[in-house]
Amino acid sequence: METKLLIGDRFEGVLLETIKGQSSTRPRVRPLEYFDKDIRVEFPRHLREDNPIGTRFRADVKVSQKTKNGQPFGNPYLVATDRSIIKIDDFVPKKIIQAIKLNTASDRTYAYIEKEFKEEPNLIKFEDFRERAYKNAIEIPEKTAESLTSNIKRSDLIKTYALSRARGKCEGCESEAPFLKRNGQPYLEVHHIIELKKGGSDSPLNVIATCPNCHARVTHGLDGIEFNEILKAKIQKIENQLNQ
Repeated sequence: METKLLIGDRFEGVLLETIKGQSSTRPRVRPLEYFDKDIRVEFPRHLREDNPIGTRFRADVKVSQKTKNGQPFGNPYLVATDRSIIKIDDFVPKKIIQAIKLNTASDRTYAYIEKEFKEEPNLIKFEDFRERAYKNAIEIPEKTAESLTSNIKRSDLIKTYALSRARGKCEGCESEAPFLKRNGQPYLEVHHIIELKKGGSDSPLNVIATCPNCHARVTHGLDGIEFNEILKAKIQKIENQLNQ
């Protein structure tokens, strides 16, 4: 049953849950009782980001609304009182989704990686993310049933790792990404140096984050084959430096 919202009202011990954001790549929080699940909940950022999607909390909340020129502005929202927040440790989501912070030009950039974690995950550091990328590398990617010639499963983790490693710059020409996407993420394209359908692996050493120009040069350029070899050498050098 939804509660009628009166600005200033307070509610104790409301059950809350972290979820994927719909209009943003950042995780957000929704109420699981009393209120419409679509209502915005103002909740500490570090708790949203340091815990997997599906984590549940109990917290006291206050109904609030912004004002403009002394008049109510926008929709009412809930504000969780920091000191009242309690994490429900005995609840574990069936499938944990961790919010990965990318090492890109935008601090607001996040991607979601679905992964079964055996330990309590925190916001993954690049070094830990890199280790997971290597552990999840696939030397011979599986072909899907839809098409045995073109549709091959690709790992979101490997793709996200390449974008994270690039830090917002093309790993080919080393220029800044040509523009930012609507979610604030630098626009780069992930290229498999040896195509998956030609036996290439889905692994950190076989992916490179490039600008559209460099990607098109490999595919359509007169020197595409030679340029692709240059990209291969660059990634090997980058990965070797990261090993040091």
